[in-house]
Amino acid sequence: MLNIHDRYSIVLYQTYMARNQASRTSQKITIQMLSQYTGFSEEIILEALEFGKLSPDLSLR
Repeated sequence: MLNIHDRYSIVLYQTYMARNQASRTSQKITIQMLSQYTGFSEEIILEALEFGKLSPDLSLR
């Protein structure tokens, strides 16, 4: 079973990947758009931004 921090890291990674995909077609990416792309709620995405961890080779620019 995943602990809560692992869950946030998974959401953060999927959000990171969705942001990269979306940024190819749009200049401005919103939390609402990320929610639509990933299927996660806006609240979970915001929590993941606060509590999740990405591997060192990935960064949210």
